[in-house]
Amino acid sequence: MRESSGGGELVEAPGAFAALGHRNFRVFWIAGIISNSGRFFQAIAIPLVVYDLTRSAAWVGLAGFAQLLPMSLLGPLAGALADRYARRRILIVTQSLQAVASLGFVALWFGGVRSPTVYVLASVVAGVAAGLNLPAWQAFVSELVPRDTLMSAITLNSAQFNTARLLGPTLAGIVIAAFGPGWAFIVNSASYGATEGALLWMRVPRVHPEPSERMRPLREFVATVAYVRTQRGIVTAIATVSLIGFFGLASQMMSVVIAEEVFDRGERGFGEMLSAVGLGAIIASPLVAKLAQRVPRSVIQQYALVVYGFGILAVGLAPNFRLAQVALLVMGMAHIASASTLNTAIQLQVDETVRAKVLSVYLTVLLLANPLGQLALGQVIDLVGPQETYVLSGALLFAIAAALMATGRLAGLDAEFGSYEPAAAAEAHPSTPVPPRR
Repeated sequence: MRESSGGGELVEAPGAFAALGHRNFRVFWIAGIISNSGRFFQAIAIPLVVYDLTRSAAWVGLAGFAQLLPMSLLGPLAGALADRYARRRILIVTQSLQAVASLGFVALWFGGVRSPTVYVLASVVAGVAAGLNLPAWQAFVSELVPRDTLMSAITLNSAQFNTARLLGPTLAGIVIAAFGPGWAFIVNSASYGATEGALLWMRVPRVHPEPSERMRPLREFVATVAYVRTQRGIVTAIATVSLIGFFGLASQMMSVVIAEEVFDRGERGFGEMLSAVGLGAIIASPLVAKLAQRVPRSVIQQYALVVYGFGILAVGLAPNFRLAQVALLVMGMAHIASASTLNTAIQLQVDETVRAKVLSVYLTVLLLANPLGQLALGQVIDLVGPQETYVLSGALLFAIAAALMATGRLAGLDAEFGSYEPAAAAEAHPSTPVPPRR
């Protein structure tokens, strides 16, 4: 890829791996793979523990709700903190808090506590720590590379997260099956040491001075929502991501019930199911990046939602475990296509001055829709059964996608008037950097 320099001549744009040439980014990227892989150990262990204690999908949904709801509610405060204080310091504190929260699960399990209520309450504490961490992590990566290699950083961070999503659940399933969930919590606690070490080793310029004015996160969040409401394409993107969170992400996490109750595959089966999602995302990422250069975003999004709905439905109809894995792989492909398209649409339509705040609203909606979806799916599974619930959920998303296609409501995703020019399929998640403000 070639782009124009300030003098008008064409110069070679940085390659996809250019960000790894910067030592700070390289160290943080490796630490991110370790930390995110460890996080999936806990993400696998909690629903398994709660399900084994209760044999209730509703309780599993409640545990997911308890952990993810604080993350969404803390978005305004955490975003305001990340915009005002040194992000490296914030991350050192929040990574430590998450490690302590994970050690709490270790103490509960090896202390013989077997009350699902206690684990749900502990999930709230873990969610608070993760919620404070999210915006700072998302924004910090942009401080580690020059602006001309930011797209390389976005590409590599998407690869980092999806690699962790592929490796983490599989390894977690093996560890839990062999040694029990307590060791999964230990692995997660230890994984934060990689990020802590990377952060302490780094020496980065101080980008955000100490604030002199009073912080008003709720007022800023409300003002950002008011701005978003004036942007049709951004409204469309945020409304669509709520579907991804409610139906897609919730279906991924509730597949613990499919693994346990339908296919009797236990811990390893659940890990392998979630790893299939990560593999699908890795396979689809370069394909989505190429499609994005030739196909309108609205068209990619329409078909991604249709395929997503089909994948969820196929999990419910799968006659055996391997076909269910294939369906989850398809869901992973649809997920990266949908999420990257929505993220790109927002990046191209938002004003530079409110970019980070708008992405915070986007992530807040995503993080809120996911626990609500888990809560709803858990209740319905207990009422009608896991396979029937997946068929119903997939059919609903399929129908919504068909309606969006028929009405052309996704056309707003094709508008672009911002200064941001993405060249990769970036997914909005904890490891996706936010472009720095000029």
